Amino acid sequence: MSAVIVAVLNRKGGAGKTSLTKDLGFAFADGGLRVLQVGLDPQSSLEVLAGLGFDTPPDRTVSRLLMPEEFGDAGPLERVVHETEWGTSLVPASKALATAERALGEAGRGGSAQRLRRGLQRLSTAERFDVVLVDCPPGMTPLTMNALIAAESVLVPTQLDFLSVAGLAVLTETVEEVREYDNPKLGYLGIVGTQVDERTRHAREIRAQLEQLFGADAGGALCRTTIRHSTKVRDAHAAGLAVGQLEPAHPVSGDYRELAQELAERAALDARLGVAT
Repeated sequence: MSAVIVAVLNRKGGAGKTSLTKDLGFAFADGGLRVLQVGLDPQSSLEVLAGLGFDTPPDRTVSRLLMPEEFGDAGPLERVVHETEWGTSLVPASKALATAERALGEAGRGGSAQRLRRGLQRLSTAERFDVVLVDCPPGMTPLTMNALIAAESVLVPTQLDFLSVAGLAVLTETVEEVREYDNPKLGYLGIVGTQVDERTRHAREIRAQLEQLFGADAGGALCRTTIRHSTKVRDAHAAGLAVGQLEPAHPVSGDYRELAQELAERAALDARLGVAT
């Protein structure tokens, strides 16, 4: 069984995308899955959390997967894979990714939207990993398009507020267009509420609206599990760890374990996912 490639995506910034990639990756790995995370955001937030910063040499980053013709004989491709403190492997972004992004937009650049898919194939991810989480940039860029064409599914974190939900309409249109014209296998792994405080009436109303739009009676993309708001997430960021490592018994750590189980079932990975305690 090959790796499930998931684009973690929201067109709007501040949705908790990088936190979700990090902490869900840990929950999957803690349950026994082989997890690769791919940084595709030039802001490099995931890489900062992993202690790599912005300045990883380009030949050791995702840029080499996207633009192999620029690197010549740069040694084994395995050099792009780094290990994280939260138990996953990571192909990082760096500040050089902005240069690669511009180059992918140039006229005459062959297969510009297929570059990540081909790069992951060269890295033998299908045989080496169970799940690949691609941390996408906000907005619709050549990098985002690469992620959507490489992926089988999309995981969308969203805050439970009006503007975030309004933005989902545009995102779903984009996914439908990619499915129709570029990647027929693309579907939703899930839409998950993040940074949630369900004590507020507004959050409960938005959740009910999402149920109408994406719940069990409307395609089932909406996840049962939500990730509650907690300052422990910031504490984990500061420590360079997943929240489930920093404080395993905290409720938000339980949220991520529950989400990992739910998504593993959706992706038919549950037989490989142990139940973390």
